[in-house]
Amino acid sequence: MRNLKCLILVLSAFVAMPVWSENANEDEKYPEITFDKTTIDFGLFDRAHGDKTCWFVFTNTGNKELQILSAGSSCGCTVPEFPKTAILPGQKDSIKVTYSGSTRRVGVVKKTISLTTNCKVNSTYLYIMGEMVEELVADRVKPEEKK
Repeated sequence: MRNLKCLILVLSAFVAMPVWSENANEDEKYPEITFDKTTIDFGLFDRAHGDKTCWFVFTNTGNKELQILSAGSSCGCTVPEFPKTAILPGQKDSIKVTYSGSTRRVGVVKKTISLTTNCKVNSTYLYIMGEMVEELVADRVKPEEKK
């Protein structure tokens, strides 16, 4: 009787093994979105140059076509634009983000862009930041920002 139980246990393990390996292969069939940068810092800028545009470049580093299903932001002053077509494995594309700051109050800017994708982890967050002042004063501007 004991040998019969052992035999059934061993046979059950062999039957279940293909199911385990199929699930492991399913994990490998997801797209994966990898960004060059997830935060873009505009630095110090004045109200006259308050409207900013930037691009978040990404690559589909997975093994299946990547779909960006939606993109939203933490404020109506920040508008993301994303590709509506599938991005093949290994292909690069970008998310364009427009910040309309010229009509906003001066101060620190911190905005979040949320993406929903068909990746295994389907939510991704991008960030823009900076500080808008009424007018730039020479002693507040770093040498690399004077250009």
